[in-house]
Amino acid sequence: MTTAPSSTRGYTSTETVRRPMTTAPSSSRHSITSAGVGSRPPSRPQSLSYRQLLQQRLQKYQWTASFHVEMTGPVRNPLWSGSFWLGGTKIGQSSWHTTKDAAKEDAAKQALNWLNTYGYH
Repeated sequence: MTTAPSSTRGYTSTETVRRPMTTAPSSSRHSITSAGVGSRPPSRPQSLSYRQLLQQRLQKYQWTASFHVEMTGPVRNPLWSGSFWLGGTKIGQSSWHTTKDAAKEDAAKQALNWLNTYGYH
């Protein structure tokens, strides 16, 4: 596994993007009225995060990417930046954010844009 270069700005770590665990679909029981309509309205599908969309794309091509996170600033008020690496190529870099999750989302969005630019839909 290729990891991102280390940083001199402060805390750094490398994480590997892993496949999410899946569970079997749950059976839901709805009561049927005489009109044939269930007692509960159908649920709206939730939108996926950029990290989830990136994970799906990586699974489609059977790739493994690594995520590099960097923190700077005081412990009480850190700033986070993240990047996604595919092998030795950086495919997504976030700007500085106040939360680690926001940095990961931004880096995943940039990585998806990179994959789309080079035809990996």
